[in-house]
Amino acid sequence: SSSPSKPAQAITSAAGVLATRGARRFILPNPRPSAAGRAVVARVALAARVCVPPPVTGTIPDRAPGAQPAPADAAEGLERYAPLVDDVDAFLAACERPLPRVAWANPLRGDPEVTARRILARCPEATPVPWWPHAYRLPDGVMPGNWLEFMLGLIHVQEEATLWPAALVGAAPGDRVLDLCAAPGNKTALVAAQMGDRGLLVANEKNRGRLSQLRFNLERLGVTCAAVSNVDGRRLPAGAPRDFDHALVDAPCSCEGTTRKLRRRAAPADGQGGEDTAPAEVREARTPTRPTRPRRSAETTPGFRKAIQAIQIGLLRKAIARVRPGGTVIYATCTYAPEENERVLHAIDPAVAAIEPLTAPPGAPLAPGVRSWGGVEFRSDVVHAARFWPHHHDTGGFFVARLRVL
Repeated sequence: SSSPSKPAQAITSAAGVLATRGARRFILPNPRPSAAGRAVVARVALAARVCVPPPVTGTIPDRAPGAQPAPADAAEGLERYAPLVDDVDAFLAACERPLPRVAWANPLRGDPEVTARRILARCPEATPVPWWPHAYRLPDGVMPGNWLEFMLGLIHVQEEATLWPAALVGAAPGDRVLDLCAAPGNKTALVAAQMGDRGLLVANEKNRGRLSQLRFNLERLGVTCAAVSNVDGRRLPAGAPRDFDHALVDAPCSCEGTTRKLRRRAAPADGQGGEDTAPAEVREARTPTRPTRPRRSAETTPGFRKAIQAIQIGLLRKAIARVRPGGTVIYATCTYAPEENERVLHAIDPAVAAIEPLTAPPGAPLAPGVRSWGGVEFRSDVVHAARFWPHHHDTGGFFVARLRVL
């Protein structure tokens, strides 16, 4: 038999070191990436547990003091964003409506054209998402998580606005991509589909409790180019090689844009969705959530915003440091707060990364980033970032920006 390649030996060595140290922080996939990609995995694996710099100060608080996990009046306090919206009443009314779902055909499990026909056969009322191939908006009352197509990984279900960050990554087969906050894996799977499951996709998640959810989704959807790691993304060493072509930072945030998701969950069985009979693990994977955080502005304290902002800045800076010059970094949150969006971008040195203009997807006009908030004037190119507003797009609240590494 032929002798193993040097990258393969590096992988074996890295896995051995991790095992001897009792760490179960890095899960290697099937050997689909290229030899060069496997070498990158080895370096990331070693960085994740062996070459750990001093501890990073600051932790993500579970919730603001006194906050409840899912308040019925989740939209309370969103009036603070009145200066940012064109129609406050329409915005607040949209935040009270249940959030629609989108199902997209997974090209890694079969012909997406065939799967798209199966979606329409299941739900003739489904309407196509004009800017993502083989994706369909589903009417209220449809429970795609109960479909055989979902169980087999032929389709995945998520909220429409969350498709956009993956679209902006623009990954191609053979690329090396870092997803710094990967769970529950929705965007990770979309990026893997862009890559044709060829290349290297490092799916990192700090929260060990969410790793099973991430792995479940990736395995169900047939993703084999991903290596799952479990480390605080800010601890990846800054001096390591700039191995990646792209990075995605779907940052932890105050989740103010998810109030419509809470409304959907609270809808009675005979009203908005019917009884959900799927197995518990499937229900968890189908309805992904972040760790419990304050879900209304009235409970999101200045202390929480300051703490989460520091974490977001640290994650974005680390992602930029790990991407090659000319590569791209996508920053996204599901909150409206400028403190967690434009203010985070403002903290990045313009000489290190430029914020690129975005082309609005068909049928989804984008609102630009805001230039100032709370007396702070932000860097001029934050206007190139984009905001999804519920009353404009019938989605959750979402913020996204694409940075080009210089």
